[in-house]
Amino acid sequence: MKNKNYRVSRATLYNTIELLLDCGLVIKHQFGKNIAQFEKAYACKQHDHMICTSCGKVFEFCDPRINEIKETAADIISFDVSHHSLYFYGLCAICREK
Repeated sequence: MKNKNYRVSRATLYNTIELLLDCGLVIKHQFGKNIAQFEKAYACKQHDHMICTSCGKVFEFCDPRINEIKETAADIISFDVSHHSLYFYGLCAICREK
């Protein structure tokens, strides 16, 4: 919301975030440091995350091979996957240079 210059008070967000989570319109991520981050879930294609443990920046990426692995593993054990999340932790290029 900040990126699109929407002005919404924190109280409004705190009062509605549980409803948005329950409706499946928002996904909550806990990437460490006890800070929750939220992203839209509606009309959002599957993607995964790389998190820099130094600066905290989150990089989103999509690789169809991950989906193939998920489907193969689910077929092997006859498992119905409803959704998945994948987080990689490490250092981004800027933090590695420091």
